Amino acid sequence: MIVSCGHDIYQCDDADAFESIMKKILAEKSAEVWISQNGEQDEYPCMALLVNEDNAVLHHFGDDGSCYVSCNGSDQEGFVSFCDGQYEICSYQVISKEVAMTALMDYYLNSVRSNIVQWDQLY
Repeated sequence: MIVSCGHDIYQCDDADAFESIMKKILAEKSAEVWISQNGEQDEYPCMALLVNEDNAVLHHFGDDGSCYVSCNGSDQEGFVSFCDGQYEICSYQVISKEVAMTALMDYYLNSVRSNIVQWDQLY
């Protein structure tokens, strides 16, 4: 699995390597991450992760052209800023970093959206 974060690209050949990289990224105050099998542009399925100081949001892009976003099960209004204000994400789509980590490990091991996260289909 290939993890791309900023200008860094990580080749994760096993679950331990992937977990180590993701823990490092989730500890950051701001990150934008793309995760795919081979790192090819327009490769699906893939997962995108945004991280801020306290939270995360996941997007899953399926090989059928679908896009899902993580949901926290609330009806919170408002927005949460990610990547120094580059992205404003609906509050109900924001999940904890711990939940994101579990969902990312599920994705690494099974290449599917995790059941630990509620998902909202965008398209």
